[in-house]
Amino acid sequence: MIGSLALAFCAGARGQVLFDATKAEMAGNADWVIDADLHNLNVSDGNGSGTLGTGGLESNPAATPTPAASKITSTTSETYWDGALSTWAVTLVKDGKSVSTLPYNGSITYGDASNPQDLSHYKVFVLDEPNILFTNAEKVALLSFLYNGGGLFLISDHSGSDRNNDGSDSVEVLNNFLSDGGLNPLGVTINTNDLNITKSSADTSASDPLTHGAAGTVTNLTYHDGASLTISTAANSSVKAAIWTTSTHTNSNVMAAYGTYGAGRFVIIGDSSPADDGTGDSNDTLEDGWNESGAQNGTLITNASLYLAAAPEPNVLALLGLAVLFFAGARHRSREIFPPNAIAFLTGIRRCVRGRGQQFQPIN
Repeated sequence: MIGSLALAFCAGARGQVLFDATKAEMAGNADWVIDADLHNLNVSDGNGSGTLGTGGLESNPAATPTPAASKITSTTSETYWDGALSTWAVTLVKDGKSVSTLPYNGSITYGDASNPQDLSHYKVFVLDEPNILFTNAEKVALLSFLYNGGGLFLISDHSGSDRNNDGSDSVEVLNNFLSDGGLNPLGVTINTNDLNITKSSADTSASDPLTHGAAGTVTNLTYHDGASLTISTAANSSVKAAIWTTSTHTNSNVMAAYGTYGAGRFVIIGDSSPADDGTGDSNDTLEDGWNESGAQNGTLITNASLYLAAAPEPNVLALLGLAVLFFAGARHRSREIFPPNAIAFLTGIRRCVRGRGQQFQPIN
């Protein structure tokens, strides 16, 4: 299977953005979905990502939002779809991206030809406040997707945000993924705190893709019960901060971070409030953080999404070099979660070069 990871890029550019709904993102007073016509899921302790039946009131998003995205124009309202992330999704469609959902009963995989929603079919994968721990197989899939040129958008919430009451909040869920095996490959840890920030400090550099992206300039990101981040350039030399909680910029008071891993890009923020557009499941109390006065929350999230979607497809030589370097390091590790097996990866690269290798684009 791992050999097929390299082959995913032989199929050409992947333009879709996939929003996850397998990790109870709609549990409790949350509705982190782009659209849902049904609200019949029971998402609480013991029900995993959701079950249908008695007591089911939470959003049950389908893979494809309705009405059709093809009908969206420059003047379409975000209420065209029904979800607290509908503004985010409609904004991306207006920018030429396609969006879809991995439903509650879907599977997070990479390189699995039997899964029609395998991550190899997408350019960006969004995990907005996941509330269920990832399995080892899912961790492998996420890191493989990222390592091979995918874009991963991770959003946490504050410490104690265990919305489905299964004993693990979004901070623990994401830290369990980010630090599994003690390797911290992305160089980011989510702090166990609960912050309300109405005035933050943004990176003023014109080269920052989150604060100075295609959607506009960001000078303020707000948190309403969120968690700050700690970044480590020792663990990942590419990781950078875009927003800090105060004008004193340290590596431990970060609000939004970004970087690369392998050929892919990642963005991490510590609060789900900025993406909330205030509409969606009528059973939840939602607030409009996307359009919050005095902040540019929606602009930052759009910039981050476009940054992830614009990651160049890796070329063969770059992937060969990465695979050799990681294989050398993997020989000394007791666990092989990070990264995928390099020999199988090299085999896939060789097959790609013999076949449709001309579709690889150089890394800028």
